[in-house]
Amino acid sequence: MSHGTRLEDRLIEALQPIRSFALAANLYHLFQTGLFDSLCACDSATVSELAKKHGMDEFRLSTFLRYLANEGYVTESEHAFSLTAKGRGLEEFRGWYTLMIGGYAETFLQMGDKLRMGAGNATRNAERVGVGSCAMSHYDAIPLTRRLMGHMSRGCRRLLDLGCGNALYLVEFCRMSPEIEEAWGVEPDRAGYESAVKLVRESGYDKRIHLYCDSALGFLDSGVQAAPDFTVLGFVLHEVLGQSGEEAVVGFLRRLVDRFPDLHIAVIEVDWQITNPTIMRHGLSLAYYNPYYLLHPFTGQRLETLPFWEQVFAKAGLEIVAKETTSPDVDSTRLEVGYLLRRAR
Repeated sequence: MSHGTRLEDRLIEALQPIRSFALAANLYHLFQTGLFDSLCACDSATVSELAKKHGMDEFRLSTFLRYLANEGYVTESEHAFSLTAKGRGLEEFRGWYTLMIGGYAETFLQMGDKLRMGAGNATRNAERVGVGSCAMSHYDAIPLTRRLMGHMSRGCRRLLDLGCGNALYLVEFCRMSPEIEEAWGVEPDRAGYESAVKLVRESGYDKRIHLYCDSALGFLDSGVQAAPDFTVLGFVLHEVLGQSGEEAVVGFLRRLVDRFPDLHIAVIEVDWQITNPTIMRHGLSLAYYNPYYLLHPFTGQRLETLPFWEQVFAKAGLEIVAKETTSPDVDSTRLEVGYLLRRAR
């Protein structure tokens, strides 16, 4: 805007990030409180009905809903509220809110302090990160993994997921792939592990899926009787890299194939392209990947470029069987990439 624009116009433009911040937080709360599901299940509901069902304060709830009405996500008619088409359309994207707001809102609020030398890492809600990532995987990581599995000559019958979050990934694979006879899930975060146990029990796959609250290295050293032919390392290696360095990643991959010599490994990572102006002008890059890139150095995680990962795989004695990326219908940036690896022959 020109310098001649009146103050109010400039103020409105300047405050849009605050509006977006508040809206993202409260859409997350709409999901997390169960209000979204309640409104989805009925045509409309009064504040009294919703407050009674969820044990909420009626005045605060009415203000919360009217705030969302002003943003176009709910509508009020004759003292009853319902979701608009815009509001209902959020359903398939709730995983992104769980990850970025439930998991990392506290991280973003700590960044100013953590810019100081020696300030240490910002905190995050690891359980919400895992749940959000698993929910998002329906659209990106699960289809990507299935395409990688398609490059295996004998298919996958025994699946290992290191860093399984709430085990949604494992449950979905067992549901979609009856040929998977047995699966193991390893999750280091206690809250994430407990969510996984609950989900697996409710899904009825507790005879096929075995869960462990442990680190990936702890699991490999544990002596657990497992014989996977396929393992998923979805967004795991950049955590090891950030916390322990490149040699630790190489050593971990070597130990993995030493323990399971015939194993195929699916590695899914995000290409580090924050300095690429062409890619970063993409709409999804600005909406998601730009804040995603930002949070990693503050939480002890290190994203890297694809050439970096490929030289790490070579150092670990692995060969690339296949390389895939997300469907352009979901994500045309090509920043999320999956590799199918095996011990070099």
